Amino acid sequence: MLLFSQGVGLIGMLVAAAVIGGSPSGTDLGDGALAGLAGLAGVAMLYRGLASGAMSLVAPITGVVAVVVPIVVGVGGGERPAVLQYAGIAVAVVAVALLSGGGTRSARLSRGTLLLAIGAGLGFGLFYVAIARTSTGAELWPLVAARGASVAVLLAACAATRRLPSFGAANPLVIVGAGVFDVSANALYLLAVHGGLLSIVAVLVSLYPVSTVLCSMVVLGERLRAPQVAGVGAALVAVVLITAG
Repeated sequence: MLLFSQGVGLIGMLVAAAVIGGSPSGTDLGDGALAGLAGLAGVAMLYRGLASGAMSLVAPITGVVAVVVPIVVGVGGGERPAVLQYAGIAVAVVAVALLSGGGTRSARLSRGTLLLAIGAGLGFGLFYVAIARTSTGAELWPLVAARGASVAVLLAACAATRRLPSFGAANPLVIVGAGVFDVSANALYLLAVHGGLLSIVAVLVSLYPVSTVLCSMVVLGERLRAPQVAGVGAALVAVVLITAG
């Protein structure tokens, strides 16, 4: 299933990159490939961690680590957000934890699961950083390299396990749609981070659980739990502080 969505994304991004053009260097493509591998590793560790049953703990840990990594790299590399933006970043980290959690059942976090959660966050954070390192002249080609690297690894895994990829019980149109939206989001992030600070853009991108929570309300009729309500409010405050700075 993941291979199909990634494959659709690769085809779409390849077409878009060819139309737009660009002059990527070897470093740009290398950073793109690194981003793709880091993101894939992050997804794999996140799913493994969630499967342990400690979802209410794994998700917020992953989310917080993923947002902290680009902040540390950006500020450590010389970026200096305004005072209000620093406040917004702090509020955003809290919002990510609240939005990603909100579970009602008690869960125990083993050492192995904790390492998976942290590893997943590092993978996602490294994706943000690696894509931000690419040059503007490369246009979308780093994302082609990213998707190509992840698809190559998934194909190798299928060959090693001698298992043919399949849609399983999922609707093929949903899988295709997921691939399209995924690469579209990545492209928008690439454009945004090339025009702004990594420590700011990555934080705003990490507030994506807001859309997930709202969609669950509209599409699935779910009710927000108290931590999620607080998370949505914190996310709105974070956006206001960051943009006002």
